[in-house]
Amino acid sequence: MKLIQGKDFKNWDEYTIQNEPIKSIDLMERASEIFTGCLNARLIYKAQKFDIICGQGNNGGDGLAIARMLRDAFFDVNVHILKFGQTPSADYKTNLKRLEKLGDIPVQHYSEKMPEISKKSRIIDAILGTGLNQPVGGILEKWINYINLLPNNIISVDIPSGMPADGVCMGTAVKSNWVITFQRPKLSFFYRENYKFCKRFDIIDIGLSTAFIKNMETAKHLITSSMIRKIHKTRLKHSHKGDYGHALIVAGSEGKIGAAILSTQACLRAGAGLVTTCVPECGREIIHETIPEAMVISKGYSCFNGSISDVSNFTIGVGPGLGTHEKTVHSLAELFHQAATPMVIDADGLNVLSEHRDYLNNIPEGSILTPHYKEFQRLFGEVHTEVEMFEKAEQAAEKFKCILILKGAYTRIITPERNHFINTTGNPGMATAGSGDVLTGILTGLLAQGYLPEEAAIIGVYIHGLAGNLAIRNESYETLIAGDIIKHMGKAFHKSIYRKSR
Repeated sequence: MKLIQGKDFKNWDEYTIQNEPIKSIDLMERASEIFTGCLNARLIYKAQKFDIICGQGNNGGDGLAIARMLRDAFFDVNVHILKFGQTPSADYKTNLKRLEKLGDIPVQHYSEKMPEISKKSRIIDAILGTGLNQPVGGILEKWINYINLLPNNIISVDIPSGMPADGVCMGTAVKSNWVITFQRPKLSFFYRENYKFCKRFDIIDIGLSTAFIKNMETAKHLITSSMIRKIHKTRLKHSHKGDYGHALIVAGSEGKIGAAILSTQACLRAGAGLVTTCVPECGREIIHETIPEAMVISKGYSCFNGSISDVSNFTIGVGPGLGTHEKTVHSLAELFHQAATPMVIDADGLNVLSEHRDYLNNIPEGSILTPHYKEFQRLFGEVHTEVEMFEKAEQAAEKFKCILILKGAYTRIITPERNHFINTTGNPGMATAGSGDVLTGILTGLLAQGYLPEEAAIIGVYIHGLAGNLAIRNESYETLIAGDIIKHMGKAFHKSIYRKSR
């Protein structure tokens, strides 16, 4: 799914108005009707009260239309209109007249005092839309701060008022519990710093022109199941294990063989035809006994130490539980130099790179690096915001010709061409030991099957997160463990690719 900037949404509206064709007020009516339908479908108890707080622009116009439609659905509705110097839009004026004509919805106008909101009502925030280009101030800032102190559940129309469409909020904004956004999520929804303003969002299709978005160039995309299905490789009936690659998982050290087990199991579940695990001698029998499907080679006794002959036979995933012993560092340096095809580097593989930056010049082109926030800073330097991190990540991906997977609530893939792919699958329960090791195995298994690095990254993070979501149906955030993710990978593939879950 293509993601676009805030200014492009206005252009998209105008293109739809001209080419559908449809009047602006009728497009607003359609959007408000679909919004109300989404809201109504999610309400468990129908006896709800709504206090709708509107500005005087088009977002306020949406709020007025929604008020009318909620009233028609027999909800108790109050409308509060904030006047803060905003020029009333034509569609806002039309919807205000329609609302006032009904005569049975209380409408209050405010210039200075604070709106009186019942503690039993839900607030619908329709003050500001995507056109905001500076922090809010003055009386509007006071109003928003007042709203944020209320105990009410807040639902925002399209975007939380005060939050920019594209970047990190630099001032105050409405702290929404739920955003129902039109057509596409806004880029700002995915920044960690904005989470307090946008805790959850749902996307509704309001029928904007498909031709506009089809012809639009963008570097940012949301990963969806339809994207996964387009790049998924169907297995042929007469294929054999040799057709699906030979993966090599280089992982584990004394006390951390579990990381090698998780990566190997995930690699097998991801579909690699053959998997060999390279562990130190202390873990050899553990792998044999735990994963009979895997082959084993050992280098060193308690840590990775030694050369692997003819690495060209393998697709390599390296790092989980490896440690940073001096012997391991030397062995990794040789492995990076030997490898000629893209590899997956995680965990201690990244820690070694951060301590020996010159090794970055030796990793194969197209390799996938999977740092979390702290690992990224150790690799590429301190950052204070995600905006800074993404800028540095673009530079690093381009310079070293690698794929960066920046792990987090919205894991982001950044390519050497500076394209971004944002993932929404996953949950807080996956913040647990071994979760990253599982992702390393999945990515390595996909690369081994011949997926391009970008494709492997896209499928890998999506399946990883979806398996975690499926696992949470039987677990809690506290009880989820990495092995649960592996157990649910099959269901994740069925649900995303084959459109069914067993």
